Order: sequence, then structure tokens, then C-alpha cells
Amino acid sequence: MPKYAINPITGTFDQVADALSLPQTSQGHYALLSSAYYGGSGTTTEIVTADTDVYQDLNFTVDSSGLYDHRISNMKSAAAAGHTGAGTTVDPIVFDLEGLTLTSSCSFQAVFRFDPDEDGGRLDSRLCFTKNSVSGDSPPSEFFIEATSAAMESGADVDYAQSPVIKFIINEDITTHGVGDAGSFRFQVRSDVAGTVTLDNLTLSIF
Repeated sequence: MPKYAINPITGTFDQVADALSLPQTSQGHYALLSSAYYGGSGTTTEIVTADTDVYQDLNFTVDSSGLYDHRISNMKSAAAAGHTGAGTTVDPIVFDLEGLTLTSSCSFQAVFRFDPDEDGGRLDSRLCFTKNSVSGDSPPSEFFIEATSAAMESGADVDYAQSPVIKFIINEDITTHGVGDAGSFRFQVRSDVAGTVTLDNLTLSIF
């Protein structure tokens, strides 16, 4: 079975000969891998014409061997699991930041491919954060951090591989304020043309 580990230079989740061979400069990580890493395939989400130009939550099925829970001890004490959600567009994977404080920072990577149905499209991706209770908003308000857009210049019916890395600090809006009171986030994409997203990997690194 292949082994994977956080690359301390890039912050990405890479296959290695020995998962213990990389120096671990991060404090921890939490990775979800699809069956694409175990002889199968990633999880697809169809973006139809009516859903273009709108950020979409994605389907994502984690392989039975694809959960790597190496969160820091404070996070494990605060929450038994590092994410919630069934991995569907109506109940997406949401990463829980409970246990992190203002001294923490994070890096997130998604590995996916997009096969557009039309020429000349553009693909955007972002993290959608839900704030903790300090904002006083009910329901809790959201904010976003976007990755660099990807232009699909080779035309339609081509798999465009993407692996955006988004870094963020734990600020007052998402830090832990008490039991069950911390920020969270989910990964979303937006395309200006219809097509198919195939999601392989979601990884959170904690620094």
C-alpha cells in the first residue's frame, strides 16, 4: 500500500517511499484521500450550465484507508473527528478548527481535476469559513479566501489538474472560544462553463 506524508517544504501531501522519511516541520496534519490513491478513482461532481458562475460545494467520498488524522493534541481533545459532513453537495465535508488558537496558522491543499464541456473557461476555488460566536451573528457569518484562478486554455474535454494551496492564520473570527465554539471551513469551486470536477484529496496542515 502506498504511503503518504506532508512535504515540509511545500505543505502538500505527497507519496513517499517511507512516510516517516520526511522531516516534520508542521505541528500536524489532517488528510482525506479518495480511492484514487488506492487503485480506484476520485469523486465526481457535475457542474451543469445552470450552476455556472456560482461557487459549488463538492461531492467527496473518503477511501476506507484514506483518513490520516495527525492533528495536534489540542484538536484531538476538542473534537473526536477533524471534519463533519457526508461528502455530498448538500452535506459537504467541513473541516473543524476547534482546538486551534491565535498562535496557529494553517495551509490547505485540494487535489482535483476539471474536465470542461466548452472551450475558453475559467475555474476558481476558495475556502468558505464559518465564524465562531465572537461575531455575534446568528446564524454565524462567513468569509472567504480565494486561490488563484485557472484558465483552461487547451479547450474542452481535457482534464485540467489543479492543486491549489491556500494559507491562513487563526484569527479572532475562527479561533477556539469554548467547547463547540470555533471556526470551520469547506472547499468550493466555481466555473464559468459546465463540466466535471473529480476530487482526489483534501489536506489541512497545522503550523
